[in-house]
Amino acid sequence: MEEGGVQTIDKLIEQLIESREAIESFLKLINALQKTGILPLLVGIVNSLDHNLAFLAEQNAMLIRNVNVIYGVLSGKEEAKDISLTELIKQLNDPDVKRGLYLLLKILKAIGSAGKEV
Repeated sequence: MEEGGVQTIDKLIEQLIESREAIESFLKLINALQKTGILPLLVGIVNSLDHNLAFLAEQNAMLIRNVNVIYGVLSGKEEAKDISLTELIKQLNDPDVKRGLYLLLKILKAIGSAGKEV
């Protein structure tokens, strides 16, 4: 082996000796994460990070759209037109209306149950 290679190995060994405590602590941490099952979970999260970030971005965009719609209605920028009872009942067949109504009912239930705890 060339002298430059030997010097490099000597430096690596010296660094390992100097970092012994840190390396031991790191290995203990990795072993603990493996034993508790957290390490495979972390590996899975990192492996699917792109997919998870895309999902979160999509959910965030949906939330922003919904908040903008609610703000538009509440601020009076978007007027609610007069609607007949028949048209109102027809709207209940729209899947988006059903989801929105269900969400609204869940919110009202959460508000009502929070009032009981006070």
